[in-house]
Amino acid sequence: MSSHLTDRYGRRQRPRWFWPLIAFVGCSIGVAFAAWVGFQPKPVSAQVFGYEVKSDQLVTVKLDVVTPKPVDVVCTVIAHSEDHAVVGEKSVDVPAGQRERRITIDIATERRAVTGVLRTCEVAD
Repeated sequence: MSSHLTDRYGRRQRPRWFWPLIAFVGCSIGVAFAAWVGFQPKPVSAQVFGYEVKSDQLVTVKLDVVTPKPVDVVCTVIAHSEDHAVVGEKSVDVPAGQRERRITIDIATERRAVTGVLRTCEVAD
């Protein structure tokens, strides 16, 4: 009865550097993909320019929308109440036009809102 480990379990098949190499290659691919995604031009860039609570049932939101080329855009804005509940939401089709534009969206609310927020702004299908 041999107590020598190689006799009992056999020799190792892979070199010692195999798994660190696999980990390095995987991390490199992940970093390259993240960089590629990060440097892609955004099809639509939008931000809230301002909002105004006009009444208990109405909020007006002004958006600045920028596109790299004239394309149709769909923007969705929401209104939040004091307790952070969504009290109104509206999606608006923005036709192709200038690359930079400011749009105004009126949101009907179920009760008084305290803020208007941009949810999404993306190229229309």
